[in-house]
Amino acid sequence: MAPPCKKAAESGSRVPDELLEDIFARMPAKSVQRCRCLSRAWAAALSSSGFIDRHLRLANRRDGSRSLVFLPDPDSGDDTTVHAWSPRRPLVAVRRVAAVTRQCRGLVVLEAKGENLLLACSPARGHYVYNPSTGQVTALPEGKEASGAWPQNHAILGLGYDPSIRKHKVVRLYCRGELPPACEVYVLDSTGYWRAPSGAARTMPLAWATNYCTDQSVFAQGQVYWAAQPHKNYTGERVVMSFSMADEVFGILPPPDMDTTNWRITELGGRLCLFKDISAVCSYDIWILRDPLTGAWDLHCRVNLDAASPAATQLRCSTSVIPLDIVDDGNRVLLRPEPCNIRRENLGAHQLVVYDPANGDVEDLLADGSMITHHSMTRRPAAPYEESLESTGRPHEDIIFSSKSLQVLAQVLRRLPARILGRLKCVCRTWRAIIESGRFIRLHYEHRQELLCPCCPLLHAL
Repeated sequence: MAPPCKKAAESGSRVPDELLEDIFARMPAKSVQRCRCLSRAWAAALSSSGFIDRHLRLANRRDGSRSLVFLPDPDSGDDTTVHAWSPRRPLVAVRRVAAVTRQCRGLVVLEAKGENLLLACSPARGHYVYNPSTGQVTALPEGKEASGAWPQNHAILGLGYDPSIRKHKVVRLYCRGELPPACEVYVLDSTGYWRAPSGAARTMPLAWATNYCTDQSVFAQGQVYWAAQPHKNYTGERVVMSFSMADEVFGILPPPDMDTTNWRITELGGRLCLFKDISAVCSYDIWILRDPLTGAWDLHCRVNLDAASPAATQLRCSTSVIPLDIVDDGNRVLLRPEPCNIRRENLGAHQLVVYDPANGDVEDLLADGSMITHHSMTRRPAAPYEESLESTGRPHEDIIFSSKSLQVLAQVLRRLPARILGRLKCVCRTWRAIIESGRFIRLHYEHRQELLCPCCPLLHAL
C-alpha cells in the first residue's frame, strides 16, 4: 500500500492554506520570518495584522513555562547586557543598552549606552524600538530638547498599542524648566516625526506635572502608566499617571486604599498591578486594576509576613518582591524576590518562585540551579518575554523621504544657507523633520563642499 503522502501527491490534493497558516502561527518568530521567503503570497499572509495577532496569542499562552528577560537598570552604569532565561530555548542577547519601557506586544524601547550596539552604523547614543524575537531594531527620531535643572531636565518615554489604528505609539514627556512638562507622540511606521497629542490636553496640568517617574512605563488596558511623584512634592507620595493610547489624553488614577508611598507598578495578566516594597509593610499585597475608567482595584492576594508560612519565610528575606505573571490559568503568581545585600551570599543571586494564594505554597523554580548566576543581575528589572512578529517600523528618514515631492523639496532646500533653513523649520512639522534629518544634513554639507571646490561649475558661473 502506498503511503498517505504519496497518495495525496498522486491525487493532486494539497494541505489547505488554513491548516498551514495554523501551523505557522505556532512556530517561533524567527522561523516564521524565514517562511516569508516561500513566496510573495505567503510573505503577505504571514505579515498581515490578523496573523500577527494570532501568533501573539498562541506564542504567549500562560501555561507556566514562559520565558523571562532580565533588563539593565536605566540608572545603572554597570553591566548593560540584557540577560535572558527560558525553560525551553535561549533568547536573543543585546549588549550595552538600557530598557526604558516594558515590553508591549513584543516590542520594547531601548536607550543606547555606547558604541558596538544593535546596528553597526548606529550612533553612540539614542533610543530604539527593538523586537527581541526577530532582532529587528529601528531608531527613533530625536525629540525636542528637555531643559531645566535636575530633576526637571529629562525626558520620559512610554510605549503602547492603539488597536483602533493597529499601530504602536511612543509617548515622550519632556521637562521645560519651570513650565509644565510637555508631550509629543511618535506613531511607528506613520509620519516619521514627533507630533503633539491629538487629544484635548496637549500639556499636563501643573498639578499633574512630575519631578520624576519611577520604574519603567507600563502598558495595560489601553493606557500607558507611570508611577510619578507630583510636582514640587518631596514627601515620597506617588500617583499613577496615565496616558490613553486611543484618545491621547492624560489622567490621574487613584491608588487603592493604602499608604501612597513605597509602592511600584507593573503589568500582570494584561492589567495594571500595584505592589509595595517588602521592607515597608507587614503584609505583601498585590492589587489589580479592575476598571481604568472608574479606578476600581481588586486585591488579588495577600501574604502575611508575620506568619510562619513558607511564603512569608521566603519573602521576609527580600527587600522587594516583583510579580511577573499570572500562570496556571490564573491560579498561581510568578514572583521574583530581590534578596537584600546582607543575605545575598546565602540566598544566591537569583530567586524565582511561584506562589499559590489558595494554600500559601511556594515553589522555587530555580532550586536545581538551572539559571546562570551573575552578580550584576540581582537588582535588574525582570519581565515575561513576549514572542512576537510585530514590526518595529521603517526608519523615520525612509518614511520622510518616501514621497517624490519631498525628495524634490529636499534638493531645493539643500541649496539654501543654514540661517534661512533655521527659519524655514517653523513652516510645518514636515519641513522641520526634513531639515533636522541626518540625511538632509549630509545633503546640505555635500552641497556646501561642492561650492567650495575650485572646479565647481556654479562657482565659475558667478
